[in-house]
Amino acid sequence: MTVVAFGLGDLEQRKRYDSLFEACPHAFIQQSTGWAEVIQDLGPDRPVFLLHAEAGVDLAGLPLYLYESSHGNILTSVPQAGPLGGVFLREGLAPELREAAYAALISRALELARTLECLTLTIITSPFDDDLAVYERHLRPEIVFENFTQWIPLDRELKLSGGQRNNLARARRFGFRIAEVTTDAELRAWYTLHQRRQQQIGSASPPLCLFERIFTLLAPRQHARFLCAFDGERLASGCLYITHRHVVDVYAINMESEYTAHAPNALVTHAALDWARSRGARAFNWQSSPSRASGVYTFKRQWGSLESPYYFVTRLLDPERLTRLDADRVRAEYAGHYVVPFAAFQQGFDVRRFAKS
Repeated sequence: MTVVAFGLGDLEQRKRYDSLFEACPHAFIQQSTGWAEVIQDLGPDRPVFLLHAEAGVDLAGLPLYLYESSHGNILTSVPQAGPLGGVFLREGLAPELREAAYAALISRALELARTLECLTLTIITSPFDDDLAVYERHLRPEIVFENFTQWIPLDRELKLSGGQRNNLARARRFGFRIAEVTTDAELRAWYTLHQRRQQQIGSASPPLCLFERIFTLLAPRQHARFLCAFDGERLASGCLYITHRHVVDVYAINMESEYTAHAPNALVTHAALDWARSRGARAFNWQSSPSRASGVYTFKRQWGSLESPYYFVTRLLDPERLTRLDADRVRAEYAGHYVVPFAAFQQGFDVRRFAKS
């Protein structure tokens, strides 16, 4: 049993890891070395990939990211700008091999986190694999934060609400043209719409370089698709989907507010669902929402979406140093990174379980 740790520059080990990743249909694109290339200018995070082998056969992987700070380093499997990650495994492993793979990878991750003098080690679980108990056994986290995703199973008939059927009818009557982004100019127009929409909802947009890298690195490999609705030559709705085999993630969904009554997002979503099925995907993953009371949550539910939980499991490696910080300092010093739930600073670190409402 071996676990190898390596970086992006180790081409020999990276080839092994990439080969395993491509063979794992339930893995997320955020667990790939390609995603580390996409986000490398956003950091400064240093990717460290763990590869577990048994009897010379690669069985499981775990991507980690080191964020260094004078207030204390953190090691996490949660890549910023796209929080999915954790352990992925070769399909069809016997239960004892699965357990051994988790144990070996988590043990090595803890060893690295201690060596790198980290405040915390956080690993995110999968919403499509009930593996929280395995992390509980081997990571023994002091803090568990529960989040949720909504997703559409693609192996069954789509169950639209009456409101969403009406949205589709209005969008079709309007006559939007559905097309992909194929040029740099179209990408910049897509990003302008994305920025404007994020400002309207009071959220910060990632920099253009993130989407440029998705466009140049992932889209040619069929791991991303920018899909839009046009009113003539004018962009009315622009959405981005990132994908690996069985899972399609809705990474960004934007619409010009003046087209709200004509529901172009509904038409783009319907086209994206057709595309996802055509490529053999089994889960159309909306990802999380601000809350279950939000309009975003309602929009996703109207597509017949299911809800699944996933968890951020955190081992506190230097709790005394961590508790000397406060929520405002963590927001400032670890912007874009998960450390612990902000509520822990108000409710106390003896509270073990937290959840999004």
